[in-house]
Amino acid sequence: MLNDIWMRESSNLEHLTQQTHLLPKLIFMSAHARFLNAIELGYSCCIGDAYSVLRDAIEAVAHAHRIFKDPAAAVAWTDKNKGEDELKAHDKIFKWDKKKNLFPDDVPSLSKLQTYYGHFCDLATHTSVTSIGKNFQDMSEKGKLKWAFHYFETNPQRLAGFLNALLQVSAHMEEVFYGCFETRLNLDPELGRMRSQFLLLRQQQARYLKGIYEQKTP
Repeated sequence: MLNDIWMRESSNLEHLTQQTHLLPKLIFMSAHARFLNAIELGYSCCIGDAYSVLRDAIEAVAHAHRIFKDPAAAVAWTDKNKGEDELKAHDKIFKWDKKKNLFPDDVPSLSKLQTYYGHFCDLATHTSVTSIGKNFQDMSEKGKLKWAFHYFETNPQRLAGFLNALLQVSAHMEEVFYGCFETRLNLDPELGRMRSQFLLLRQQQARYLKGIYEQKTP
């Protein structure tokens, strides 16, 4: 249903009224594509890969929001590879002080996404004890040291935790997208109905997944 909401919003914005909105909308659609990829990876039990893709999606949403609110930032974003000065101008906006530049407190959904952004970095993006450890199992026996690496996640509690993270992150991403184009999108009453219905379903699914996540392992 969230995918249907994204697609309806994209359709409503097919004809933009301001030229400066074209680039952020395109980047938002890139984030949506990553959201779909993360779903496919998640339901294939490739949790680490899904987290990595979802982190890229969060970054895309943050970049799109910054460019939407500050059209001048589009030049730094598009000219990044033209030279050293352009790279510095890009990094000043999109890499330095990300909390202030990309995840401001006055946009609650972005502020929440920053938490997931850092969490996914440790779990998936970098090769670390945390990212490798989630697939690790000590299978040692007396007198025999043996370690295993599981390619797929099959633990129900961990899968439930991932699916809930995917649900919440994807919802916050859509909230940022909607917030940028709200003046236009709130003219669609059916979209409003869909978003209200999704909120109820999201709350129900979150409770269901939380129940599985909190179950004690036998």
